[in-house]
Amino acid sequence: MSSLLQFLLMLMLIALPHGIARSAEPSHCKVSVPKSVKGKAGDSINVPVKFKLDKKWYIYGFTMMINAEGIGPQQTDVYFTDSTGMVKHGTVIAPKPHTKYDESFEMDVHSYKGSFSCTLPITIDEKASKGKIQFPIEVTYQLCDGSMCLPPTTISLPFAVIVK
Repeated sequence: MSSLLQFLLMLMLIALPHGIARSAEPSHCKVSVPKSVKGKAGDSINVPVKFKLDKKWYIYGFTMMINAEGIGPQQTDVYFTDSTGMVKHGTVIAPKPHTKYDESFEMDVHSYKGSFSCTLPITIDEKASKGKIQFPIEVTYQLCDGSMCLPPTTISLPFAVIVK
């Protein structure tokens, strides 16, 4: 086999999995949040987080679940870190999940499919100054389709809190 052909074959084997991994997940799950919310110092605000999954795909619930052997599914999480310390988040408020026994984990697991929304409660510190505080909202989830699961993914969504 010529050196050029071997090189091209090796390049394809290295590049192919990376291309598939990047293009597969975003097409199966869309997550959105508003670009910004407005509030006064001391306010609590509920930020809607919308999920839209393709028909055969699902994600695990927002509660960590561990079986007797110490393993469980990758929970879905929505969070952020505000470097100013002026905005804090609470626990995600999610709709009731679908519950089903999972033979792999040997326990009931929670999941979501289709379109649904959850809420991320945030609180603006009473000492926050007027202005815009920007940070990404992070969403971690694992997509599964009943026969396989993709590796867990974390996406960053641009977000701002405008303090009035």
